[in-house]
Amino acid sequence: MSKDCVLVTGGSGFIGIYLMKQLAENGSKVINYDLAPPSPVLQRFLDDSHNADNVSYQRGSILDLPDVISVAQNAGVDKIVHMAAFFDPAESNKRPYFTYQANVLGTINIYETARLLNMSRVVNISSIGVYPVKEHEPMDENHRIFIPGAGHGSHYGSSKAATELIGQAYCQNNNVSYVSVRFSGVYGYGMRYSMFIKDMIENAVDNKPTEFKSGGDLTRDYTYVKDSVNGVILALNADDSDLVSRTYLTTSGQLYSGSDIAGIVSRLIPGASITIAPDLSEFEKKDMAKRGTIDISLAKKELGYEPKYSIEDGITEYIETLKKYSNS
Repeated sequence: MSKDCVLVTGGSGFIGIYLMKQLAENGSKVINYDLAPPSPVLQRFLDDSHNADNVSYQRGSILDLPDVISVAQNAGVDKIVHMAAFFDPAESNKRPYFTYQANVLGTINIYETARLLNMSRVVNISSIGVYPVKEHEPMDENHRIFIPGAGHGSHYGSSKAATELIGQAYCQNNNVSYVSVRFSGVYGYGMRYSMFIKDMIENAVDNKPTEFKSGGDLTRDYTYVKDSVNGVILALNADDSDLVSRTYLTTSGQLYSGSDIAGIVSRLIPGASITIAPDLSEFEKKDMAKRGTIDISLAKKELGYEPKYSIEDGITEYIETLKKYSNS
């Protein structure tokens, strides 16, 4: 079995589909390890690619360590990209126990699999949610993720911070070749959560109006999904000697507000009806407290990461892809 075999946990999700598609097109064999197969929409997108047959689905749970090990061992997996997670910051505050079980224990199982099978790399997908609050700007990898007296705004955020700390320990004490990449505001065709941009684009394409009662002043580092995937693949293939820091921010490095996104979508889709109030809800105010301009220079230096899509380019491709698959 070829050593170039990658296990992608949570591969059935939005970003996972783009990642598996690119890995397959690069010639890798890919195992999608997830609780459920991709939705018909995402499966059709995945199938419309070179080497789509290189991707296979294996039903399983990251909470089942013996099964993870068995699947990886039988398939000849040499690398893991760990994307599976309970991703819903607001809901995580209602379900803290499950959040830590899925996001922390599940991640430990992945690190343990990599350790026991002596894998050449495990890439952990993390988030800017690891920051409790914004202490300084631009925010970089040296920005503290634990601040006494300043808890995370969600159990999701603290669970992701824990996975990074545990990964570093596996790397330093057990020789697991670990890397974490932190995402922010990943968008593109097939995305699940609105973040304003999904509703604005998809409603405009369908000639439907969009209205948000708040959020116009909420800024995000919106990153096009193909840039996020590129960062993961760079982390997956980098030489250990280049990975001095092991944790990297792979975002666009640019902030855009909800109102900015509305303006861009309106320019790219003439006739779009989009309104968004500038006010922030209480949840959005808390969210803003931990957001700031992100410094991606470390990822550029150690991974060779460089965003290729401007916000206009990303939204344009989103629109084109949406139209293509909506009409097929």
